[in-house]
Formats: sequence, structure tokens, C-alpha cells
Amino acid sequence: MFEKIVNSKINEVADWIIRLILINVMIILYSLAVVTIIPAISAGYAMLGDYAERKSPRLFVDFFRYFKKNLGKKIIFEVVLLIGFALAYMNIRYYDLSLAENPSTFLWIGYYVSLALIAILFAITLYSVIVMKPRSDLGIVKMFKFSIFLAGKYYWITMVLVIITFSPFLLVLYPTAITSLIFIFLGISLPLLLNAMLTRRIVAYIEKLGENNG
Repeated sequence: MFEKIVNSKINEVADWIIRLILINVMIILYSLAVVTIIPAISAGYAMLGDYAERKSPRLFVDFFRYFKKNLGKKIIFEVVLLIGFALAYMNIRYYDLSLAENPSTFLWIGYYVSLALIAILFAITLYSVIVMKPRSDLGIVKMFKFSIFLAGKYYWITMVLVIITFSPFLLVLYPTAITSLIFIFLGISLPLLLNAMLTRRIVAYIEKLGENNG
């Protein structure tokens, strides 16, 4: 009996490792077009959320189903986000150079406002992936508003999500053969799994809102 339990646990762990590796690789491959980064990550999040809830989605078929669902809206949303990040970054560079030459209160205010904009855009990015699982049908403006609302409502979870999401980039900052392999095979999917487990009640809240409004 004990041996069967041990073998069952080993098989379960092996299944999870295989899922994480395959989903990680698929996210990377589906993100190669750049404008499909958010659709690919949202598909990975949805799949891992289903697995965490003990559902049995078909790995390749359902990943592609989640990926292509309202794909056009997701791409437009990502393009708007990328433009926002680019403008905020250019603002920061401008203020950084200006402050080096002639520091002033006005320039410092502009600099910190630009940093705040980057933080807001990052929070929107995190929560848009969560919102897209149950409500990928939302329009661009509603997606932005809802993501900001959720980031504020669950601010403690937001801070943990930021830490989890940024942690894989430590592997990129200190690249070795081992860290590169970890990033390729687990660097995206493992944080996404943690995010999916952490945000179950947020997804349930979104679904409940959809039912009440529908």
C-alpha cells in the first residue's frame, strides 16, 4: 500500500513537471511574434489554473483554444500596452537626461509620475492575464479599468504577484548554462502556476460578477 502511494505521488510530480515544461516551451514559441506575448501568457495561465483546480484540459488543444479566443482583442490590448510602456520609458529617459543637466522640482515630479505610470501599466499587464481567463470578451477600455480596479482591490496580492513575476528575471541577470535551461523550461510556467494558485479567488470573483451582470 505504501509503495503504491509513493509511486502515485512520484507520477503526479512527474506529470506536473512535464506540463510545466511543455507549457513553458509553448508560451515561448507562441510569443515569438511579439504582439502575441499576452495571448500566449494568458493561455498558459488559463491552462495552469485549470490544472490547479484539478481539471483535465487537453494540453495542446486547449492551450491553442485559450490562445485564439478573442485573439484580435488581446493583440490590440497588448499593442496599446506596448505603446504606453514605450512612451513612459521615453519620458523617463528625457527626465533622466534633463535632471543630469539642470535639476528642478518640476523635472523630478515628471520623473516620478513617469515611474508611477510604468508601475500602473505593469499592474494592468499582470491583471489583464487574470481577467482574460474568464472575460477575454471585454473591450480594451473595460479591460484597462477592470485590471486597475483589481490591482487596487487586492493590493497585497498585487505586491506578491510582482515579486513572483520578477523572480525569473534574476536567472537572466546572472546567466549560466543551468539558469538558461531553467528559464527555458520553467522560467515562465512556474511563476504562472504560483500566480494561478494565488489568484483563484480573484478569478472566482470575476466569474461571479459576470454571472450577476449576465
